[in-house]
Amino acid sequence: MLPAALEDATYLEWYVTEVIAARSEFEAVLDAAQIRRWPTHANFVLVDIGSLHAEFVERMRAANVLVRDRSSDPGCDGCVRITIGTRQQMRNAAAALNETMAALRARNEAQ
Repeated sequence: MLPAALEDATYLEWYVTEVIAARSEFEAVLDAAQIRRWPTHANFVLVDIGSLHAEFVERMRAANVLVRDRSSDPGCDGCVRITIGTRQQMRNAAAALNETMAALRARNEAQ
């Protein structure tokens, strides 16, 4: 399956364009939510969630968003990697992110 996809230049061009556009849109969502992120040209973005990173990862995975807790990597305490997909996938991820952050912030304020 992968070799066939790699040979389909039209699909590859579409997918790369789609991911670049999706990443840009999603970065704007992160900025609006005031979530620290690092610039990237990759198909993922590294964000600083802070001490609630484990719960963030759990909630985002439950919403079918591809995330990896990177907080155990040197210099990445509290960081999570979010994989960039298509624009529609990332719009779903943005909704999950906003819902998750609202819940985490509310819980944090209640403490």
